[in-house]
Order: sequence, then structure tokens, then C-alpha cells
Amino acid sequence: MNKIVKELNLLLADLQVFRANVQGCHWSLRGCHSFLSVHAYMDVIYEDASKDIDAIAEFIRIYRAEPIITLSKYVRRASIQEIELEQASKVEHVLDKVFVDLTKLNLHFFPIFDLTTTELDIGDHMAVMTATYGKHLWFIRSLIKKEDEQEEEKEDSEESESSED
Repeated sequence: MNKIVKELNLLLADLQVFRANVQGCHWSLRGCHSFLSVHAYMDVIYEDASKDIDAIAEFIRIYRAEPIITLSKYVRRASIQEIELEQASKVEHVLDKVFVDLTKLNLHFFPIFDLTTTELDIGDHMAVMTATYGKHLWFIRSLIKKEDEQEEEKEDSEESESSED
């Protein structure tokens, strides 16, 4: 049981730092052609993380244990690093950071699922989180690919214009 609580608290720490990062990106994102869509999507991810944070803390309480509650402990225990303001304002950095952090979050779900096979509500929630964050990964991957393709098209266009001169 202690291993389950430890794993849940590590997930809670990562989710708290992740949510703070996404919220910072939502507030700080500036001047890009995809601002509106990325800005709105950060809000969706933030809301999902907020719901999951509450659920994870409640699961820890089910085991009669205490969830981590201080910001300093979240940051110390999390595998996800805090985002810097310079990164949070640029769409390419935001998408890359959220993608990396979602990948780290996904590493928690299966070990917790395996440890909690008899606790159906926890296992079920891990399955739902796997699907939710997997969908976010797919969406971010698609956005990154679109950004990369647009950048390549812009470079190709610039090359064509310079060769015509």
C-alpha cells in the first residue's frame, strides 16, 4: 500500500507542476498565427489536469495517507521541470514543453494501474487518464507537425524568391 501512495504522490507532484506550466503558457503565449487555438487548448489541458489532481489526492486519502500539499514539495519531487517565461510565451516552446511533459505524465499511469488492479475506481481512473493524455499527446503532435510543415513551406518560399532574384 505504501508503494501505491508513493506512486500516487509522485503523479500528484507531476500533475501540479504540469498544471502550473500549462496555466503559465495560457497566460503568457504571444503573437503567433495559431495563438487563439493554442491559447484555448491550454485551457482544456489545464481543466483536465485540475480534475485529475483532485481525484488523485482523494485516492491517496482512500489509503488513509496524506497527499503532498506544498508547492515546494511538488517541485522537489516532480520529474517535470517548471517552465521559464521566455519559453511560455513562444508557441513552438509551449508545444514542445507540453508534449514532453505529457509524455512524462503517461509514464505514471501503467505502474499505478498495475499496483491497483483490485481497486477498480483507481485503475479505471488511470485508464481514463491514459486515454485523455494520450489524446492530448496526439493533438499536440499534430500541432507541432503543422507548425513544422508551415515553417518548411515558408523556408521553401523564401528560397524560391531568392533564387528568382
